[in-house]
Amino acid sequence: MGTSEGTFQQALTAADVDAANDLTRRWLAARAEVPAAASGLGVWPLLAVLATGAAAATRDELLAAAALDADRAATVPASLLAAARDAPAISLALAVWAGERVTLDPEWVAGLPVDAVGSLTGDPAADKAALDAWASRNTQGLIERMPLDFTQPIDLVLASALAVRTTWTTPFADHSRAFATGPWSGLGRCRTLNAVLHDDVLRVADHASVLTVRGDGDIDVLLGLGRDDLPPHAVMDALLDANDPAWGRSATELSIGDRAVGVQVAQYMGTRPQAGPEIDVQAVRFKLDADLDLSEDAAALGLELAADEQRARFDRLAAEPVYVSQARQTCTAEFSATGFEAAAVTAIAMARAAGLPKRDHRRVKTSVAFDRPFAYLARHRPTGLVLVAGWVAEPERV
Repeated sequence: MGTSEGTFQQALTAADVDAANDLTRRWLAARAEVPAAASGLGVWPLLAVLATGAAAATRDELLAAAALDADRAATVPASLLAAARDAPAISLALAVWAGERVTLDPEWVAGLPVDAVGSLTGDPAADKAALDAWASRNTQGLIERMPLDFTQPIDLVLASALAVRTTWTTPFADHSRAFATGPWSGLGRCRTLNAVLHDDVLRVADHASVLTVRGDGDIDVLLGLGRDDLPPHAVMDALLDANDPAWGRSATELSIGDRAVGVQVAQYMGTRPQAGPEIDVQAVRFKLDADLDLSEDAAALGLELAADEQRARFDRLAAEPVYVSQARQTCTAEFSATGFEAAAVTAIAMARAAGLPKRDHRRVKTSVAFDRPFAYLARHRPTGLVLVAGWVAEPERV
C-alpha cells in the first residue's frame, strides 16, 4: 500500500484534526459506558453538513460541537472525501437522500460534495433496500444495513460510511489459551496473539501503558491498558491522550527488573546481539460490533436543538420545517493476526415537523500482556486523526 500522508495533511489542518478528535473524546466521555466500537469521525462531517443548512441557535450548537466556524464547516466534508479517495487504507463516503415532501434549498445542495444527493421513493421497503446497499458498498461489505428505523416517517437522510483496512507490518501468531487469573479467567479458551516487535512502540505512564501496532497505509492501532483500579472511561481518556507522541515515556527507558502497567523488563540469553528494542506482545483477537443511538448523546454531539421538533431551525436546508428524528451509528472493528479492519455507518434521519543454537548474547526484552479489558483506537498515522475507538470487554473465544 502507498501513503496517505500528503493528501490528509493537505485536506485537514491541525485545528481540524483537534476538532474531530475532541468530538470523539467528548462523545465517548458522555456515554454511560465506553462502547465496543464507535467512530467520532463518522459523525463529525455530518454535523458540518447539518450546520451549513441550519440557522440561529441550531446552527451555533452544531458548529460548537464540530468545533468549526461556518466557513470551514462548508468545506471540510468535500476536503475529507477528496483526501480519502487517495488514501489506500481509508474509504469515506457521504450522501444525502430527500423525499418528495421536502424541497431542498438549491444553495445548500450546491455546497454538498459532487454526486452526494439522491432521492427517497416514500416506499419504506424500497428505500431501506437502496440505503442498505449503499452502506454495504461503501464499507466493503463490513456493514450491510443503514442503521435507521424505516417504519418511522423519514423525509431526509444524511449518512456517512467509513471503512479502514490495514495489514500489520509485523504479523502476529495465532494461539489459544485459557487465562488462569484476572477478569477473563472464567471464559475458557480464548483466541490470543503473540508477536515480537522491534520498534520503539511501547510507552508507559504511572496509570497506563500504550502499545502502537503499525499497519500499512499509514494506519496505527493503539492498545491502552490501564491500572486495575481505573474505570474504562479513564483508560480511554489516557489512550486518547497517548495519541500525542509526547505522552508518557518510552519503555526503552525502563531498566531490567522494572515494571509498568502490564509491562515487565527482563534479561535473557540469545543467539545474536541486540540491535534495537524488543517488545514481546501478548494480545487477544477481537471482533466487536456496536449499534449506537446518537440521540442519547444529543448534548455532546450538538443535536439538542436539531432534534427538537418545535425549536429546530433548518431554514437554509429546506423550504419546509424539518428536524432530526433519528441519529444512529453502526460500527464494527476486528483485530486479527494479520491486520485490523473497521467500519462505521452513521445516519441522521430528518422528518418534517409534525531449534536450540548456542545462546551467548545477552538481550533485553520488554513484555506487555493485554490479558484483561483494554481500550483501543485506530488513527491516521501522519495526522493523528482518530478513526475508530472502543473497549475490549472480552476477547474472541475459540
